[in-house]
Order: sequence, then C-alpha cells, then structure tokens
Amino acid sequence: MRDVSRREVLKSGAATAAWLAALGIPDNLWALQEGEELVTFSDYTADFKVDAQAANPTVRCFDLRTLTTWATPNHQHYTFHQTTTQQVDPSTYRLRVGGFVERPRELTLEELKARPDRRDVPVTLECSGNSTRPQRMSGLLSNGVWTGVGLASLLKECGLKPEAREVVFLGLDMETEKKAQAGGREFVTPHGRSMYVQDALNPEAILAFALNGQPLPAEQGFPVRLILPGWYGMTQIKWLGRIEVLDRRYEGQHMARNYLAMRSFDTPDGPMWLDTSISKTNMKSVVARVARRRAGSGWEYRITGPAWGGQVPIQHVDVQIDDRPWQRATLEASRGQYAWRLWSLTVRDLSSGPHRLASRATNANGVAQPTQDERRTKIASGREDFSIWPREIVVT
Repeated sequence: MRDVSRREVLKSGAATAAWLAALGIPDNLWALQEGEELVTFSDYTADFKVDAQAANPTVRCFDLRTLTTWATPNHQHYTFHQTTTQQVDPSTYRLRVGGFVERPRELTLEELKARPDRRDVPVTLECSGNSTRPQRMSGLLSNGVWTGVGLASLLKECGLKPEAREVVFLGLDMETEKKAQAGGREFVTPHGRSMYVQDALNPEAILAFALNGQPLPAEQGFPVRLILPGWYGMTQIKWLGRIEVLDRRYEGQHMARNYLAMRSFDTPDGPMWLDTSISKTNMKSVVARVARRRAGSGWEYRITGPAWGGQVPIQHVDVQIDDRPWQRATLEASRGQYAWRLWSLTVRDLSSGPHRLASRATNANGVAQPTQDERRTKIASGREDFSIWPREIVVT
C-alpha cells in the first residue's frame, strides 16, 4: 500500500463509506455475501503485480479481483505517471491562467475551493493503455466521486480572446525534450495536454481537489487536477499548475507522438485510415470476479464486473459461459453518466474443470462491445483496447 498504514486505510475507508452514504450511494453491495467464496482465475500469472513499477513512471494497477465496492478506495486507485509524484505545499500553491485571455488569473487553493460552482462528479478513469496482457490484467481502471469546481466558469471569467484556439493544461511536473530541429538541444518543459476551446468549455469538466470525500492523494495529483469526464486518463493532468490559452496547436510529446491511433473512417470509396489523437473513452465491460456458495446439493455461482465508457448510455450487459448462448446480466442503476455500472449474473452448477467467461456491453443505440477481430477493423493501436476479454476459471 506504499506509505499507507493499515490504520490509515481503515480510517479513510470508513470516512469514505460515510461520505458516499450521505450522497445516497451505498458502497457495500458488492462485497462477498454470506457463505460465498472466491473462484480462482487461472489467467493470472506471476507477471501481474499491483505495484507494477515504482517510479519513472509510477504504475499501480487496481486488482479487479478485489472489486467489492462501487467506489475504488483511494489507496487502491490506479496510477500511471509520465513523470514522478510531486509533493506540493498547499499553502504556497497557485493555479495560474494566462495566454490569450483578457483577464489573467492566479488562484490559491482556498480561493479555488471557495468558488460557487463546487460539485461532486462520479467518474470512471481508465488509462488509454489499459490492456489485458498479463502485466496489466485491465487494472489501469478505477471509479470514484471527484469534488471540484467548474473549468468553464473560470475560463469565461478570464475572457477568452477571439484568437483562442486551444487550452493547454500544464502540470508542476517537468519533462525533458530533445529537439533535432534545434541541433539536438534539450528543453525542460512542463508535462502537458491540450484540447480545443470548445472541449475546455464543456460544463462537465472540473478542477478537482478531492476524491471520495478526501483530499487528493499525492499520487492522484494533489492539490488540483483536471477531470474531464468521458475522456481517457492521459487528459486528466495532475498537479495542475497552469492553464495556458494558445492561438495555435500545442504539440507536446504526449499530444503529437505518444497518444495516437490509426482509425478507420467510412467513405463512399471504402474505409479510409487516418492517424488521429486519442481522446474520448470507448464502451467496455469486463468479468472481474467469480464467487460461489452452496445451494442445496450443488453450487451457485455469481459472476460480477463493471461496465463503463462510451458517449451513449449502456443499455445492457450479457455474459457468455464457454460456447453457450449469451445470458442477460442484472445491471445496477446508473449513478452518473460517466461512472461505471456494476453488473452480475447468477448461474447454477458448473461442471468441474476449466471454463471461459466473457462479458459484452451494448449501448442504447444497439452498438455492442466488439471482439478483438472486430475492433481491428476500426482501430489499429496498442491503446484503446475495448474489445471483449475472455476470462478463464477452473472449477474444482
């Protein structure tokens, strides 16, 4: 748990549960029920580690087998850093807004918290590089309630000039870039990410300073980070220090080189492949856990997992066991447009031996989560893997 004592975890967990309950979000519905025991997944190997990488960048996975609550506990929230964790003194922190604005601003943390449009936003964050390979097991994924204030209102107060084209979000963490065009010179620059002005003015975007009722952990961007619901994690800049409005495109390495995908577009002449930026999340579901308990002379199995993402609401989730027909799972009510929804399917006796399990989400437009082969016809990238993930268990 890296520098988090058991006592601190228990205290934080109790505070989080109480805070969620006050919001009307019960957070114990997915714990093991009386008499249940976990069924072991056979597709996990020794390659999977929660603390996958200590630093440069820090990588921490959420172990989906421990999914027992709707909100991921703060100390278990996934982490993927491009640089190193920043330790910021809140008393000296300033958020600066400048560039092509009429009225540049500089706000302390307390001034930011005191803004009138403070709100709580349930959001699932997923790294665009989240994968099902043995080292990750789809663990770059978490869900929680973020507290912050509106980004759009602050930008409007500053007054965007007519030339404004993009808004760049710059962290307090620094990177080094070597530019061949400058004779191999190295430049130290803030880690950043940009978006078009119209995306920055999205009323759902917030400048967050708390997660699940607690101040942001340092690893999650304390004291302030950007939360843009419905976008992949690389957009949600941590340790946010500056918002710079530009009259041109920002071409930082994580915009122009690292987060791109070849995407197929339909044309009258057939598919056309274009290299595009990664931005909004895709609809996805995964089998996270299998539990069983005695039912008469046999066993009852409960298969559970989350479904999330996409720009259209999820309509239903289906589960397939081996080569049997797909079965409709029970999908819990939505607790926010951009938060995951937990689902479950209960089945009776499974024969001893190996079994293959898969889940498939379908949105309100009837579009279903693709197989890996179907995904390859639309996206050619090691990122944005939202295809169906077959899981393996062994029943004894």
